[in-house]
Amino acid sequence: MRRTTVLAAAATTAVLALLTGCRGDDAPAGDAAAFDPAEAVAKAGQEPYAVTVDVVRAPDGDAEPVVLTARQNLNTLFTGRWQGKEADGTLRESVTTADAEYLRGHDATGTWLKTPRSAEVSDFDYNEYARLLLAQGPSARKGMETRDGVPTYHLAGHLEAAQFADAAPSVHRALTRSGITSLDLDQWIDAQGRTRHVDERVVADGEKVAITLAFSDFGPAETFAAPSPVAD
Repeated sequence: MRRTTVLAAAATTAVLALLTGCRGDDAPAGDAAAFDPAEAVAKAGQEPYAVTVDVVRAPDGDAEPVVLTARQNLNTLFTGRWQGKEADGTLRESVTTADAEYLRGHDATGTWLKTPRSAEVSDFDYNEYARLLLAQGPSARKGMETRDGVPTYHLAGHLEAAQFADAAPSVHRALTRSGITSLDLDQWIDAQGRTRHVDERVVADGEKVAITLAFSDFGPAETFAAPSPVAD
């Protein structure tokens, strides 16, 4: 039981470290007109959806970047999967179902280890980031831009980790564990308030890190089944 608990915590810590920090179909042609980002963010979080997130975490200097790809459900009970390569080349995979988490890459067997579902959900949900940026007023509003053929609104600003303590406690805990006290953020949202792209700059334990997140393949919420084989 102790081994299972430790490995469950390790799985959660791994994806949080990669992130350092968290929405149906692509926007229809009718959304090509400009929109109010505050109204878009206000209605975000209502409809469940699945999305793919590609993450690159690049430390300053010559260190190899950490890369991760995730498929996740948001605006509902979080489930999803991710696979990533750490700076030393270690490959790790995780699947979160409604009642458990599965980790592969913890040893050389290639089997999945089943652990209890963690209370610390490791999702890539940036809605609260957008809310905090909008609260800064006109300075955070950089205007309409097109990303990957989709009309988006560009938000940008500086955020202190302490601002997430009430707005998003799980994000605050993740930032604190990573030694991050503040971050600079550029975020692009669509007319539904869904995050489409993020460029994030942080200092983690004294090291400058640039994090890029690209969101794509929006669609209905999906079912993530338990993988196999699972270790005894």
